[in-house]
Amino acid sequence: MTQIIIITIIIAILIALGSGLLGILRGGSAGSDKMFKSLVIRVALSLFLFILVMFAAFIGWIEPNAVMMDAPTLK
Repeated sequence: MTQIIIITIIIAILIALGSGLLGILRGGSAGSDKMFKSLVIRVALSLFLFILVMFAAFIGWIEPNAVMMDAPTLK
């Protein structure tokens, strides 16, 4: 379930990125407003995604990759 939510948020971030691209291509005042709103949405979604992943790892909904835990360390 958590993976579906994470993927959905990533897709929403990409849609906001595309919307910002259209704002850049449009130009002018309307394009600038659209680009600014897109930026606000992307930052908010990215922050929410980061907090969600950290919370899910803390609670135990997701677990780190076991392969990386066995990686050798430099001495």
